[in-house]
Amino acid sequence: MFIVLGVLAYLGLRQLPPDNSLARVRGAGTLQVCVPPDLPPFVSPEGDGVTGQEATLVERAAARIGVPVGWNVQAGWGTAPDPVDWGLRPESCDLLAGGIVVNDETRGAMQVLPYARVGWSLLRGRGAERPAQLAVLTNHWGLVADDAFGWAQDHSGAFQAFPDARQAVAALRAGQVDGVLGLRPEVMWVAARVPGSRVSAVPELPGQTLALGMWKNNITLKRVVTAALADAGRGVDERSR
Repeated sequence: MFIVLGVLAYLGLRQLPPDNSLARVRGAGTLQVCVPPDLPPFVSPEGDGVTGQEATLVERAAARIGVPVGWNVQAGWGTAPDPVDWGLRPESCDLLAGGIVVNDETRGAMQVLPYARVGWSLLRGRGAERPAQLAVLTNHWGLVADDAFGWAQDHSGAFQAFPDARQAVAALRAGQVDGVLGLRPEVMWVAARVPGSRVSAVPELPGQTLALGMWKNNITLKRVVTAALADAGRGVDERSR
């Protein structure tokens, strides 16, 4: 009986259309990558291209495939609860990059390709022990920020959600906030631009897994991108700067 079922399953698999995702990218001559307009330190516009920690990972994957990257900036990224409303379409990109966090939502929408496990950090401005006004960085696809908001409520005078690290830098310099809570790569990016600030880990908050994204069933393309992430030393880790 088991032999019969095995043969039937094998014959069924043979009827599936072959996965040509890698061949399709090579045939097109470009790895199309959808990204948000600006989310440092992961992806940021620079001239006609994109820079950042995840942009570097994408470039390495494209090099392994043997094609250049075509950056497809998605103006609606993160502007609504449902990614469908952002305008993202499978035909728009082969890969997605932009601080994606692995959870049930993102797993359901795409294949997630994890590259780093990161924790939360707190930046205090000059002289601030308990921030009077705390910025909480939460603009990540898949990030559930309830725990971060609860921690901020208990450890600051007041807090508000900020959409990105660049706005947090501006608010710190203007004196609108005196602390920033966020995933470590972002907080370290902010600290590098705010002299005198201090950063400490927040181990009470659960760590998060960052990933690149890919539409489902692109098996051959996934293998190449996963191998590129491994070659890059698993990308950005807890020591991200």
